[in-house]
Amino acid sequence: MTRPKKTKKRAPRRRRALWALAVAGVVFAFLTGLWWSTPAPRRPAPKQPAPAPTAKAKPTVKPKKAPPSGEPVATPPTAPSPLVAIIIDDMGHGLAPAQRLAGLGIPLTFSILPHSSQARAVARLAHAHGLEVMLHLPMEPKGYPGRNPGQGVLLLGMTQERLLEVLRDDLARVPLAAGVNNHMGSSFSLHPELLEPVLLEIERRGLFYLDSFTSADSLGLATAQRLGLRTGRRDVFLDHQANREAIDGQMRRLLALAKERGRAVAIGHPHPETIKALEEWAPRLRRQVDLVKVSEALSAPSSPGQGH
Repeated sequence: MTRPKKTKKRAPRRRRALWALAVAGVVFAFLTGLWWSTPAPRRPAPKQPAPAPTAKAKPTVKPKKAPPSGEPVATPPTAPSPLVAIIIDDMGHGLAPAQRLAGLGIPLTFSILPHSSQARAVARLAHAHGLEVMLHLPMEPKGYPGRNPGQGVLLLGMTQERLLEVLRDDLARVPLAAGVNNHMGSSFSLHPELLEPVLLEIERRGLFYLDSFTSADSLGLATAQRLGLRTGRRDVFLDHQANREAIDGQMRRLLALAKERGRAVAIGHPHPETIKALEEWAPRLRRQVDLVKVSEALSAPSSPGQGH
């Protein structure tokens, strides 16, 4: 007899092996899923450099609108130049110095002595050159008659009627006069009661009065201001010493005073040295100041009774 095959013992072993494989597969699948589902640890982000501090923005300036074409561009005002007026006294004794002075091309003022031989001719010459004309009115000085101002002089002993008579005759001898200044007068100018009728006649004719200031005590300016005239006074004598060095020094003083005060009035004479100095100083004067007629350098008239 043949033995039957032992098949029953092998079957359980196979089943156990299959179960073990199945369990192992499940475990492996579970662990694999768990591994994939766990997030990977994050790496720290690299530190960004701190932003550099930014400079504060400057406020924008709006550009100025250009003016429409054709309109003038406004310019800032400039300070006015100092005014200088130069009077040449004692004119009328000759035409030659008058012609030379008129040819300088600067607005001099000729003050003409009424009884000089060429008074009318010099007045017309000056006017033709656009220069201002004045009557150089003689007045009594201290020391009269040892110091004599010449014909047509106003004297302390004259009555008011006589003073006006002499003044009117003097004015008639100098045509085209725009104003009057005194010739000498260091004594007469101390008496306001004598000055007053003379100045009122000058004012009635529409003329100005300039005090030559031949005396530090002169009341000519104060009286003229009180009466309401256009008036002023001399600041510098250019040629009290008629030598070139002294004249140059006075020219420098004239410029300094004009720059300090805004205006200055000088008086010179038709000496050769003075004329030569004016010829050489003219360009410098034009650069540094406004040269004007003496009437343009006077203060405005004050109301009568309000003079200084």
